[in-house]
Amino acid sequence: MFSWCHNRLEITAKSVCLDVMQPWIAGTEKPLYRQAIRQATKLFLAGCAGILKPVRAVEYTPYPMLTAYGAGAQTSPNQAFQHFIELLEQDAWIDTKTVSRMEKIWLQSGIDALKWEAVPLSARQIMAQLMAVHYADWFGVAGAGGHFDPQERWEWLSIMPEATCPCDMLMVMPSRLATELNGESGLFTGLCTTSELYLQLYGMAFPAGHQAIWNRDEVSSLTLSFTSPWYPPSGEVMGEMSQLFDCEIRHYWISPEAGTSGYNCFDRGDHVDSGPYPAEELRQSAASDGARMYLVTPETAAVPASGAAHYGSIRA
Repeated sequence: MFSWCHNRLEITAKSVCLDVMQPWIAGTEKPLYRQAIRQATKLFLAGCAGILKPVRAVEYTPYPMLTAYGAGAQTSPNQAFQHFIELLEQDAWIDTKTVSRMEKIWLQSGIDALKWEAVPLSARQIMAQLMAVHYADWFGVAGAGGHFDPQERWEWLSIMPEATCPCDMLMVMPSRLATELNGESGLFTGLCTTSELYLQLYGMAFPAGHQAIWNRDEVSSLTLSFTSPWYPPSGEVMGEMSQLFDCEIRHYWISPEAGTSGYNCFDRGDHVDSGPYPAEELRQSAASDGARMYLVTPETAAVPASGAAHYGSIRA
């Protein structure tokens, strides 16, 4: 059972910047990073079933089954699969560059045109088994453990998502490709799970705005409230958000059961102020340990900045 952290963001920016920010808050943006993850999942399944092979003899150490069929012919689809393996080996950040590269690999592989009924039975069985074991990671928990149609799931991986969730923080700061495939099941040896990566980058295992409520009473200001499990978003993602949308964000947060609260201010990517949560709002709350800047671990601080100039290409 989660203990919820309550977040309030007071955002000030030019009207046009808030206009851009509102669809992100509402979750109506097209998440191209999710498209890249679906493409990667389908390519991964095809490799494990021997439908696609690298053009050079190589072993993908975290999951040897992916390259167990050895090198294939020097065909365009196999060359695309070779490039895909290289991205997995890098555990590439799913930024604009990787999204674009995945789209090229996807088109070159031709896997989108391969119908389930045209796949050999032995390959279908391998892929169906992988889908069943990793269903919750790749398709969501709703159908996990129950009956599912592998053909429907195979086709679903070619359908590009039109919207995301409210305050999707992976739209602000990128995740990593192989880790997204790894999910929570520990598919790949030596890679962290998605929740471990999310905690390092975003400060919480579910980087989105739960129960998000917002209002824009004035042209240049917007107030956003949402909850997050246990802890607030990390200082890095809040700073990145303020830079991405060219705004000032005053972030107030309180987690009563964890006994923590605080206030931080970010202005166009810079952390400019900190302080305690307003005293009058703490009177009915549990004792707080004071304000603190909630940061990720040093080894993960090298996440590439999305940059406001790139946001349009990420969104659409």
